Amino acid sequence: MNIGIDIDGVLIDDDTYRLDNMTKYSVENNLNGLDYPYKYERKCNWSKDIKEDYRNKYYFEYVKNAPIRRYASEVIKKLRDDGNKIIIITGRYKTREDSLIGEQMRKDTENWLNKNGVLYDKICYADCPKTKEILENNIDIMVDDSPEILEELVKVTRVLCYDNRYNRNLDYDNMIRVFSWYDIYDKISSISN
Repeated sequence: MNIGIDIDGVLIDDDTYRLDNMTKYSVENNLNGLDYPYKYERKCNWSKDIKEDYRNKYYFEYVKNAPIRRYASEVIKKLRDDGNKIIIITGRYKTREDSLIGEQMRKDTENWLNKNGVLYDKICYADCPKTKEILENNIDIMVDDSPEILEELVKVTRVLCYDNRYNRNLDYDNMIRVFSWYDIYDKISSISN
């Protein structure tokens, strides 16, 4: 099978990381608290300039050093050993840009994957909702977490939704909720049999 895997929210617990850093940034800069605590930078009613300042101080560091979820690289290796192809499909900030920042983001993303032992056959920097890349790569199962794009993903492939507090209200026919990387392995093994 061809398995598509998202990064933020799936390989990384970015929800906790972002909440911690956005709260810190808000306090340090005398900004209002988080209006929508589970919607990334949309958690706050920040101007574009404030969002960019936050990203410059915290986001680029996150891309390089955020900890990988427990057992993610181990399970991905097992999936590959079972004969599956792993395609990383990310809509990560700036990675589609033909700019120095875009180039650096792609390099940092690939360095992070290598540093954390994530084996993959291909990486796609996608425009969300990633349906084009899913269709082009004949993805049989996509592991994702984003409420904004899951609704579109289930129209084109089977989806494993990595459970996060911001997506718990979602329920689609073509989607199975997963809670850990070994749960992903178990669900994929069941589907392939």
